[in-house]
Amino acid sequence: MVQRLKPEVRDRILTAAAEIFAEQGYTTAGLAQIAKQAGTATSNLYKYFDNKQTLFEAVVTPQLAARLLRLLRARLREFTLIEQWDNADAQGSAHARALLAFWVEHRCVTLILLRGADGTRYAHVRALMIAEMQRQATEYLAQTGQTATPEMHHLLHCLFHRTTETIADILLHHQDATAIERSIGLFWRYQLAGLQALLNPSRG
Repeated sequence: MVQRLKPEVRDRILTAAAEIFAEQGYTTAGLAQIAKQAGTATSNLYKYFDNKQTLFEAVVTPQLAARLLRLLRARLREFTLIEQWDNADAQGSAHARALLAFWVEHRCVTLILLRGADGTRYAHVRALMIAEMQRQATEYLAQTGQTATPEMHHLLHCLFHRTTETIADILLHHQDATAIERSIGLFWRYQLAGLQALLNPSRG
């Protein structure tokens, strides 16, 4: 007799897995801990997912990773089109709102991609995000007639590395959507004014 799998149990496992992967990362997270948080036995978990990798890939999908990168790129491109960057927060920018909405709706997935994907096919995503931010900033410098010196390249890499760390810290610390939105808003207020002053002092 074929055992009937219960959708609600599968959903509980996925929710628990997302939380554990987000908190501990893929390599550290254990199936026994995920099963315990989901309120089921580890043996029962294997009825729904073959192993930790298949469970992880059910939580973090290629579609979600690709969507995050698309939203980030759209967000970055707008900075060549606006005068005052400190107005490009969630209130003043549709691209900012869309990116923030993704972070809120997919908090655990975003946190995993930023900090917990080592050992998976998505281990490169964080570095790709940092590189994309650095590339856009370098292109902006070129468009405004400035030269990106080696010192500026290094500084931008450091700044954007810390950007991903700050976003991850916010998502780890807060689960409430309003708290995330307020914290990101405060971070953007600080970051946007500083970036514009750095990349184009005449507009900062």
